[in-house]
Amino acid sequence: MRIGTACLAGVAAIVAWHGITALSQRAPDEARLALTEGEPAERAASAGRSDSPPADLDELRARIAAIMEREHIPGAGIALIDHDRVLWAGGIGLADRERGIPVTADTLFRVGSLTKTFLVLPLMQLVEQGRLDLDGSVAQLAPEIAMENRWATEQPITVAQLLEHTSGFDEMRPNEVFSPLEAETMSLRDVLARNPASRRARWMPGSRSAYSNPGYTVAAYILEKLTGRSYDDVIDREIFRPLGMTGAALRMTPEVGARLARGYDGRDQPVSYRGLYHRPAGGLMISARDLAALVQLALARGRVNGAALISSASMDRIERGESGPLDAGDARYGLGNWGDVSAPVVLRGHGGYMPGFLAIYGYSVSRGIGYVLLVNSEHSHDGRWEIRRLIIDYLLRGQTIPPPPRAEVPEAELRRWVGSYHFAAPSVQLMAFRERLSPGVEIFVDRGRLHGRPLPGDEPAMELIPMGEDRFRTSWASGSMLAFGRDRDGRRIFVFGSGYFLEEPRLRTLAFAFGPAICLALLCTSLLMPLTTFSRRAGAAPGIGWPLSVTLSLFLAPHLFAVAVDRSVLGECNAYTVGLFALSLVFPLGSFASAVQALTWLPRPGSAGGKLHRLLFAAAACCATAYLGAYGMLGIRMWAY
Repeated sequence: MRIGTACLAGVAAIVAWHGITALSQRAPDEARLALTEGEPAERAASAGRSDSPPADLDELRARIAAIMEREHIPGAGIALIDHDRVLWAGGIGLADRERGIPVTADTLFRVGSLTKTFLVLPLMQLVEQGRLDLDGSVAQLAPEIAMENRWATEQPITVAQLLEHTSGFDEMRPNEVFSPLEAETMSLRDVLARNPASRRARWMPGSRSAYSNPGYTVAAYILEKLTGRSYDDVIDREIFRPLGMTGAALRMTPEVGARLARGYDGRDQPVSYRGLYHRPAGGLMISARDLAALVQLALARGRVNGAALISSASMDRIERGESGPLDAGDARYGLGNWGDVSAPVVLRGHGGYMPGFLAIYGYSVSRGIGYVLLVNSEHSHDGRWEIRRLIIDYLLRGQTIPPPPRAEVPEAELRRWVGSYHFAAPSVQLMAFRERLSPGVEIFVDRGRLHGRPLPGDEPAMELIPMGEDRFRTSWASGSMLAFGRDRDGRRIFVFGSGYFLEEPRLRTLAFAFGPAICLALLCTSLLMPLTTFSRRAGAAPGIGWPLSVTLSLFLAPHLFAVAVDRSVLGECNAYTVGLFALSLVFPLGSFASAVQALTWLPRPGSAGGKLHRLLFAAAACCATAYLGAYGMLGIRMWAY
């Protein structure tokens, strides 16, 4: 009996640990697509710093190759742009490691969200022609597309909000992310009919920012409706051809596949090509040489070969966000274009992720420089940032870079924003329950300067340097990235890049910081219950089956979730998602039964300590049940979510 219970406890502990690590380390691919494909800017700012930039192109290539070898990055497509000249476009490493095929300037890479920039350009052409109003109501432009907006009378969803990620839409739902190859021929209307649930405004449009790929598919549908042509035909004729992008592709074909680099995952294994339902948001395949033409267009303010593809005013609008709650300044997200303040100078551009690929481009109009970096590996984000920083240092060599400004703001003005805030605009609603458990942020004044740090307050503080108009930057940033203000209800808010934070009482923030850890610790104690059964008098305590079912279901669920994500079947009805559904019912049932057991044991004989433990366990289980229930995680059917 003792051996059996000990083995049971051991197995339970292993399963629990595996579940915890799966939950903390894995995220669904659609969430990774939704995160603007950026890493923490502070890491990007520090990556690749050296005492001196590469002296010449040969040294640059050698140092990039050394980083790639160290970080196990198979290949990279790179382009360097100086004003109207492409200094160099080429490849380093291998496009296909197994076959030994080298990367060239014309090797295609999947670039994910970089696709958005190419959709915005023809939309701006329609704006210039007077055929589209960015502030026009999407419901009026495309009433046949299902959307839910309970603020429609007061604030309809606009085209600009789709493109600036301020519509309030959810991210792609599991069954509308990766598609079979043949689904790439689906019409956009059919794609949008696949799961309208992602197109529900979760808050008043324009009041918060949250990255949402489905909004770009709606925008592409509007482009098709106004032009009477498919969006990929419009982009090909109006953008690719004038820019001389002869090899770019928006759909997979055998010819495209022959030129496409092979991607490698985080385990350094080859990744098979998977289609994407929301193609207008991330389906582009392009080479470093072709993408360099986009950077040149931005530096030339919309002109190519002396003619205007779009106007300079349109380029300015693309780089400017107007529909969000606050303007963070240099780091604001515009129309398929974001600000990057992690370099020595402020850059504009965009990043991209697809399984097996990472991509980024950036440019500075004031400095006349730009770059393209495409890699066929998702193994090392740090390596990508290090290469990027090396490229920027090379392009800026010889230029004098003045320090960013600091505005003098009275302490009384700074104290207006002192308080506790929490992240309040999750991109992926499915993960909202986990996002709410992220540490809150404490804003405080110390020695006349504003600082911020994660709660509960044991992390180092970060000074927020004022730049005027309630905008701030950090010490490592080249431009403003944070702005304070108030929402329509008078509550204090701040935006950090595109992240939205809302004030709340400090005790509430701390409750979310410590409460889950306390509940989890109490739930884990059920794994020790089998070890104590041999020492109890028969009938002296309730059975341990229900408490164990609670804990094991909580830890097994993220394991099934991770496997379903890894196999790209999260949006289908299969053994994994049915298992998730069953476990999400076992958990509340076991919590309720554990509470009943604990309460009925109180008047009966037994250990006072044992009774207290069962009550605390039941309380933790019921709190977790209420929390998960509030976020719709009980009885969840991923195939119909």
